Amino acid sequence: MRIALVSQAYPPETGGGGISTQTYAKAHGLTALGHEVLVICHSADASRRQLRDGDVNVLRLPGADARLAIHSEPVRWLTYSVEVAAAIAELHSQAPLDLVGLAEYGAEGCVHLLNQTEWNHIPSVLQLHGPLVMLAHTVGWPEIDSESYRTGIAMEGACVRLADAVYSSSRCSVDWCARHYGLDPQRVPILHTGVDTALFQPLDLARDPRPTVVFVGRLAENKGVGTLVAAAARLAQELPELQLRLIGRAEPGMLARLRAEATRAGAPDLLDWLGFVEHRQLPEHLCRAHVFAAPSLYEGGPGFVYLEAMACGLPAIACAGSGAAEVVRDGETGLLVPPGDVEALTQALRRLLSDANERESMGRRAREYVLAEADSTTCLRRIEAFYTSVAQA
Repeated sequence: MRIALVSQAYPPETGGGGISTQTYAKAHGLTALGHEVLVICHSADASRRQLRDGDVNVLRLPGADARLAIHSEPVRWLTYSVEVAAAIAELHSQAPLDLVGLAEYGAEGCVHLLNQTEWNHIPSVLQLHGPLVMLAHTVGWPEIDSESYRTGIAMEGACVRLADAVYSSSRCSVDWCARHYGLDPQRVPILHTGVDTALFQPLDLARDPRPTVVFVGRLAENKGVGTLVAAAARLAQELPELQLRLIGRAEPGMLARLRAEATRAGAPDLLDWLGFVEHRQLPEHLCRAHVFAAPSLYEGGPGFVYLEAMACGLPAIACAGSGAAEVVRDGETGLLVPPGDVEALTQALRRLLSDANERESMGRRAREYVLAEADSTTCLRRIEAFYTSVAQA
């Protein structure tokens, strides 16, 4: 098949986050399976560029910023969606596309889908990662009484209705779209790219001599990193050697706030911030830790950082009530705590750090779960079969 994958985020220059990770994995995985894949993604500047990423063709598009001073997210979404639709039409005119794969973020496929008729139709599928309607109701962005929300859900809802088929990384995201957009959950398979279990595996490395909890993700309030530092600072009163290793870029001012909190709690050496770490280097850092914790206030799911840590044999701590709970099985592969609950998180950390046998048995079950349910080789074959069924319908 000749497949166009549309995702604003694509590494390296606009990488970061689950959509970027999955688009990259799909592009290279489907290419390895014999398909021709073209990625349409956002440019980091005002230039339009075509380039090669290994065997994958990449088209980087600028938005309309060079022609229009954009001051609002709705205008950014609308104008970029026009650019995407034009790029898809251009690629299709050069050689027919068998399928277009879209992500829901920013509703970038909206104009393409609205412009489809019986005489120019290209089979198009939409993947749910964490819909805007979910973000608005769980983390407060965009505000529900804002034009960004009203325009965003109108565009997102149109994408959900008009796509030839919808699939989702988690049941959680499906439920939000079922409630707000009338999506039939029975028609939405749960599919994602999974984890490279050959890369993310237990390595023969010594654990850090200090009891170490590792966090991977953006250092931001909605990722629960403030709650994690508060819980670790409490526990450091009992375990003075405790170390919290933070991996990821920090939002402005966040790192200083976290360090100040640890210092106020009498644990100035608690935090070890590594900043951004290349994806291929993550297994080493994970395998040197004892516990993985990423208590996001809400996750659309499944949360690849959890699956990657679990594949390395670490028990994972996540928050209950969202998509992360679909892979972190409480008491089996990790522990679930209420979002924002410092005391519950402190107890979960204490439980795993104080009991090596439980920690290791959970880590072993976590690895087994990923091998059975989320190995990338199997997951990509499932996506390939789904794409083929839509393209041939």
